[in-house]
Amino acid sequence: MELSFPKIFPALHTERLRLRLVSGIDAPIIFHLYADPRVMLQRGEPVFEEIKQAEKLIYSWQKLFAEGNGVRWGIEEKESGKLIGSVGFKKIVHQHFRADMGYELNPEFWNKGIMTEAVKAVIEFGFNKMNLHSIEANITPDHMASKRVLEKLGFQMEAYYKENYFYKGWWDSAIWSLKK
Repeated sequence: MELSFPKIFPALHTERLRLRLVSGIDAPIIFHLYADPRVMLQRGEPVFEEIKQAEKLIYSWQKLFAEGNGVRWGIEEKESGKLIGSVGFKKIVHQHFRADMGYELNPEFWNKGIMTEAVKAVIEFGFNKMNLHSIEANITPDHMASKRVLEKLGFQMEAYYKENYFYKGWWDSAIWSLKK
């Protein structure tokens, strides 16, 4: 049994979305997303203050893919062609056939089922094309929107860590997992 990491960046399609490679040309949109305090509230990270931070983040996503350690897609709305978020595997543990998932979405598109649709496509790709055995998501326990996405897709909360993350104070973490 072997994990099958894609050699060429895979574009994914759903009814309303195209999940695609994020490139340097997308830096202004990624900057806008990560500079929004509403988006960053549950991430435990500071809001972006310079576009160079977005450029560095995009480069880190590209490097992650090039090294076979992650895949981060841009979420593009098919109808408008607008990049509205990102989703993907921020860490892949090859020997255990496991990936850690992360995502964020422009607040204009919250509560429309978009993230559920995007995460579902990524899960299907991970299980059916990459041969993953499990996918995890680490969220803050009070992040209700993220919790709803994970529950809709069959994830189960497997762990709860108290004060295991520090950013301007201590944060709790909830680990959610879905097995193939």
